[in-house]
Amino acid sequence: MNLKAVHILGYLAGLFFALEPSYIHPDEHFQSLEILAQHFFGTGRTIPWEFLPENAARSFGPLYLTYGPLFYLYREFGGKQSGLTLLYLVRLQNYLMFTCIYKLALQFLLRSKLDRAKASFYISTSYIGWTYQTHSFSNSLETCALLVVLSLFQALIQDSREQKYTHYRTCAILGFAIAFGVFNRVTFLGFIALPCIPTFTNFYAKHVKSFVVLIIAFALSCTAFIYLDTQLYKTSHWCIAPLNNLRYNLKTSNLVVHGLHPRYTHLLINLPQILGPLLVYFTSRRQRINLTSLSCISGLLFLSAFQHQELRFLIPLMPLLCASIELSNLDTVIPTRYVTGAWIIFNIIFATIMGSLHQRGVLTAIQEMTKNDTQIGVHFWWRSYSPPTWLYFNKDLVVSTTNIVNQEERVDNIDFDITKDHVIDLKGCDYKLFETTAQKFLNQGSGIRVIIPKSSGKLVNRFKESHSNLRVQNIWETYFSLDLDHIDFADISTLTPGITIYEINVL
Repeated sequence: MNLKAVHILGYLAGLFFALEPSYIHPDEHFQSLEILAQHFFGTGRTIPWEFLPENAARSFGPLYLTYGPLFYLYREFGGKQSGLTLLYLVRLQNYLMFTCIYKLALQFLLRSKLDRAKASFYISTSYIGWTYQTHSFSNSLETCALLVVLSLFQALIQDSREQKYTHYRTCAILGFAIAFGVFNRVTFLGFIALPCIPTFTNFYAKHVKSFVVLIIAFALSCTAFIYLDTQLYKTSHWCIAPLNNLRYNLKTSNLVVHGLHPRYTHLLINLPQILGPLLVYFTSRRQRINLTSLSCISGLLFLSAFQHQELRFLIPLMPLLCASIELSNLDTVIPTRYVTGAWIIFNIIFATIMGSLHQRGVLTAIQEMTKNDTQIGVHFWWRSYSPPTWLYFNKDLVVSTTNIVNQEERVDNIDFDITKDHVIDLKGCDYKLFETTAQKFLNQGSGIRVIIPKSSGKLVNRFKESHSNLRVQNIWETYFSLDLDHIDFADISTLTPGITIYEINVL
């Protein structure tokens, strides 16, 4: 195996998957781009609970700093505006930013050229870097902020023996970087908790003035973020978004809404999905303890304390784990070349699923329905991920969804008189609610379009057979989309890939 060629192909694979229309998780849109689209273009129409003024659990600062310049330039010079084009630019920016930062960080964190080459190879060939890291998750930004902070920690520790190295500028940058990380995600504190200890004992204990510079820079940065959030949320009191987020997540009753998991989920389920065959490298009994391994331990312990555990929360660990691999201390009879070969296959498979096919049809369906400035009527999204409504790039768009009353799903908030530029997210509601909702629009002469995964297509056929006075047409479909949320192995039809757009009208 020519590892140098594979290394180069790894970079090209990252560029390829960055420009694929996969859709990993709703938060990649609704906690970032949907909000910015409202502020820059007036097109986003879905406001998640975190960004409601009464909750104010997410800070605008990191979003504006990271994506604001790109959104501004696209607004001013983008010509005919397309949501999908802007999405690809965001993902391309994320990939280039991540690649530059981790390459630079390895120069600080690893001493030997061989160790840096090894870590760079595994990071560049990881599907996490190709897919999750390129998507607009707050976790993706957390990775970049963490690499910067750990690199600065290492620079301070390295010069800790020399009293003359005060590193005032480095401390000022570090203070801002930590504030950025915390206001991006409060979990950032967990990743740097243990690495802070050797940094403080080795450097700051001997350089008090430098520590004062760090605190001032951190405080000023926090003040700027708080001021910006207070203005944008228009609250009557100071808005400290990370604190609001932490308070929310400390209540188990809140986490129930998002799903509770056993506390071992990160360690036994999510971590193996990130490392795959590389897990064998961590069977050594002689692992080196350094800043990267301390951050891995610290972050994993902190995140495991909460019962809502998703794989994307561990994204920042991927480059750190790759940098922590000790090939010289490997206690295994499996040759390294076999592990590396299995690693390549593992990542190609997962990248194809998550980076190319997963819920791909949601984005391509929006592209199909908005091309050539096609007029938008009533769109029903059913049993798919919530549509990123900012991709419609429609300032007149109205978005409705279901509501819950006494654990019963209802449609009380849908205005059935709006028959133009109306997107309705029915989520995973049952057939009866879909039928009732659709019938209300059809009874007043309004046609509807239903966007649904092919794996659930039999439900539309059931609706067609039950209403002979309706014309149900398949107007567009693709098999290049995977719906992994409604699989029933007892019913083989639920394994059908793809998504379909049906147009339903009264005869």
